[in-house]
Amino acid sequence: MESVARGESKLNLAQRLTNALSSENKRWAENVVSLREDAKMLTGDVLIASAFISYVGPFTKPFRTQLMDEVFQPFLQTEFQKITGEDGLMPMSADTSPMKILTSPAEIAKWNADFLPADAVSAENGSIVCNTSRWPLLIDPQLQGIRWLKQKESSPDRNLQIVRLGQKDLIR
Repeated sequence: MESVARGESKLNLAQRLTNALSSENKRWAENVVSLREDAKMLTGDVLIASAFISYVGPFTKPFRTQLMDEVFQPFLQTEFQKITGEDGLMPMSADTSPMKILTSPAEIAKWNADFLPADAVSAENGSIVCNTSRWPLLIDPQLQGIRWLKQKESSPDRNLQIVRLGQKDLIR
């Protein structure tokens, strides 16, 4: 009798697990569809993110936005159309944001925990620093991000050097 009760208990637990996973199956199916759509837009989104990393570091937030919206996106669309023909539109997300390609909210939260300020420009600067192999030029007028940058890049093999605009030996 005891083994029958255990068997029924296991069956009950298995049925509950199956029902719970069936609802997850719907969510997973929706995620697969979303990821397939995102993959189609990857070319344009990565081009925009690359332009962002390469060119916007030394500028203020309003000018960064202007560069992205009024210069880079139209330029890339025009050049893509020249290559593919008049009907060719560059595959790009409607709400193209370099930050969606370059980082995640979890990574930004980690940076904030490591003393990077929680404003948009600091998050953009963090994404530039973390996604480039060269030496980025960033604007930090209030010196809020310098603590995070020193902590992140100060290992001896990184050879971090911080310079200021008015420094006499700036060009060494």
